[in-house]
Amino acid sequence: MALLYPQNTGMILAYQKKTLDRSVRHKSMALLIALLISFLMSNASTASDENHIAPLATFDFAIAETLNAIGHPPKFLSGLEGYETYSRQEGVLPHATNLGYRHLPNLELLASDPPQHILISPPAHVSLLPRLRKIADVMEYPLYKYADADGPNNDWETIKEMTRQLGDLVEEPDAAEHYIEQASRHFTSLKQALTDIDSPLLVVRLMDERHARVYGEGSVEGMMLNRLGLENAWQGDLGRWGMTTVGATSLFDIDAKLVFLDSPYGPDGGVRQLLSDGQWRHLPAVKQGRYTIIPVNYWSWGGLPAARRFGDNLVSRLTETENIDSAYADTSR
Repeated sequence: MALLYPQNTGMILAYQKKTLDRSVRHKSMALLIALLISFLMSNASTASDENHIAPLATFDFAIAETLNAIGHPPKFLSGLEGYETYSRQEGVLPHATNLGYRHLPNLELLASDPPQHILISPPAHVSLLPRLRKIADVMEYPLYKYADADGPNNDWETIKEMTRQLGDLVEEPDAAEHYIEQASRHFTSLKQALTDIDSPLLVVRLMDERHARVYGEGSVEGMMLNRLGLENAWQGDLGRWGMTTVGATSLFDIDAKLVFLDSPYGPDGGVRQLLSDGQWRHLPAVKQGRYTIIPVNYWSWGGLPAARRFGDNLVSRLTETENIDSAYADTSR
């Protein structure tokens, strides 16, 4: 069938392309500004002056990275090397003394130079409380689903409150409040870059050829999906740690864009290898190319610093793939 107005076709296509380009540039600029703010926050909040080290010990990375973000990193941290590996942040606390494995901290080392306070996040380490109290005063900061076991909780408000409490502890309430405000503005900028994301997301970490972990409420991933106004496609049980292990068949009937978390322990390209083998390659979203892979360079039960790193990674990949999808849809018409 002949076009009624062939002379206008080129003008219409040019206009559509111009409109698309303008939308892409707008979203890209919003994301660029957000990431620049994130970079400045990261550099401004990382304490390098050894004189600012707080006389504190903590067994939880969410607490440690929050103290570091407000300019007073702890003197001791158990599991330091493990946290560095998992979050891919080598030297994240350069002046902290590593107390060894996070589930079996070296209490003799800690007792040889007692801190002012020992900070834990129950239920972890509660079995050590009698011994810890002989070394120093112990302060407890329950987080995520453990923050309020008897009622509804709001992970975002819990993390903000922990940040304020730590600011009070190191006598820097203004620094804590300033960091919270910076994080809030940054996440607002990230959300503004996601204007075209209308598909539910499923955040998945592949464990092997047949099993995966799905994340949601009770983790950094779940908190940030909610904060960014994104729908989590997983509606099943998540357990007390904001994640659950499922078989591949459990994901076949879920209509969502998949966000695969690159394993912090696996080799580079490990996720793509798993997606090309076994059952994962048959997932509808994988077959349709409706997925993205983001690096895990944050602690999944961390504080605002971890939330920022996850949010930056997620929004950067989602806007990149959405722009590609939009361009493809435009040229294919």
